[in-house]
Amino acid sequence: MHVDDLSLIGTAHGIACLIALVAGAWNIVLRKGTSAHALAGTAYMLAMIVVNISVFAIYKFDIASFQPFKAGPNTFGLFHWFAVWTLGFLAIGWFSASRQARWPWAYLHPVMMVLSYYMLLAGGINEIFVRVDVFREMAIRSAGGSQQFGQSPLIGMVHTGWMALILLMVIWFVLRVLVWRWRGKRQSRPAMA
Repeated sequence: MHVDDLSLIGTAHGIACLIALVAGAWNIVLRKGTSAHALAGTAYMLAMIVVNISVFAIYKFDIASFQPFKAGPNTFGLFHWFAVWTLGFLAIGWFSASRQARWPWAYLHPVMMVLSYYMLLAGGINEIFVRVDVFREMAIRSAGGSQQFGQSPLIGMVHTGWMALILLMVIWFVLRVLVWRWRGKRQSRPAMA
């Protein structure tokens, strides 16, 4: 496992990732609307803020290194933009959490939080293939010996599977909100004589 190049910020980033991973998974399976759900959501939110803000401090970069679609050290690139998007998902999800009785917020809260969790695990998938020797070798072999991980079909398949699972989660939560809102409207109708 390759962790010898982690700085103090990188270590804090990794610990926050693990906290967010556990709190996010816990919140996905918890009953919604409870104090436990709110507590796990707060832990997830705080950990994700640390995760995504620390991304900007892990690499040293200057404006001359700005390359928006490049990944790698010493560039403000793709992974930094993913952090910006994730912070946006978190902001919308957090803002909508207390407003779920009204139309767009009831759908936006679960969708944005699931998308932020997708981004967390997508980064985790990349880190596993970069830092764990067994998976690193598998990725290199699947790319025909290339050290360019973007060319690895194995990593692409894992990401595709994770995207499919997230899509199913989004559909599940949207359907749950639809059913919840439909039941609420049915119960609030006056009884017919």
